[in-house]
Amino acid sequence: MTISSIVTTPARAGDDARDQEIARKALLEGRIRPLSEIIEKVKPHLPGKILGVELEVEDNGSIVYEFDVIDQSGRLMEVEVDAATGAILSIEDDD
Repeated sequence: MTISSIVTTPARAGDDARDQEIARKALLEGRIRPLSEIIEKVKPHLPGKILGVELEVEDNGSIVYEFDVIDQSGRLMEVEVDAATGAILSIEDDD
């Protein structure tokens, strides 16, 4: 899969500009990893195919990539990944 095949969508329109500015600054400062590095690290551990990715700044200030993943049975999952370390934080059904 190439990076160009991944769609990045905003989480909330009102917070999108703020989150993107915080994330851009964190990336430039080396506090988070680029999406391409995160994908390479987590892709082997994901429960299916990546459909989309969102970048969010949590209330506590941490930055996460939220992957929408579909498994082989067609179940949609949301996988939260720490943007600084690439650690998978949670895997949940996306209702």
